[in-house]
Amino acid sequence: MDIIQISEKEFSVGGNKSSIIGNNIIHVVASGEQTRELALMQYEMDCKLASMIDGKVNFLIDVNKAGKNSPEARSIWTKTTENENTNKVAIYGLSPVARVLASFVIGVTKKKDIRFFITKEDALNWINEENPKNNQE
Repeated sequence: MDIIQISEKEFSVGGNKSSIIGNNIIHVVASGEQTRELALMQYEMDCKLASMIDGKVNFLIDVNKAGKNSPEARSIWTKTTENENTNKVAIYGLSPVARVLASFVIGVTKKKDIRFFITKEDALNWINEENPKNNQE
């Protein structure tokens, strides 16, 4: 499994994709089972993208197509959410599985600005509450 650069601001690994949208949002689309190996590569990919952003980074995470998360993967997601450069984390998805996945991460993190939403629009609205000048693609 390799990290593939799709464009200057978009990468993929396994079934997951990450891209910069707006001024300071990393949009992650998780797909399939999230193993330790995949989570480590996802973390590396997101760090690369975060280094392209000035200031704090917000994460918009789509878990609609995500599968089971290994305990090691959940630990790595927590590391991402608790990074000092992470501002807000908005996780969204319609399925009951999405809620369970989000609840695992939200339940173990010390981060205050992490929430679950049903829709992408609601998640983006929450991220943009303090910075309405963000332009999403």
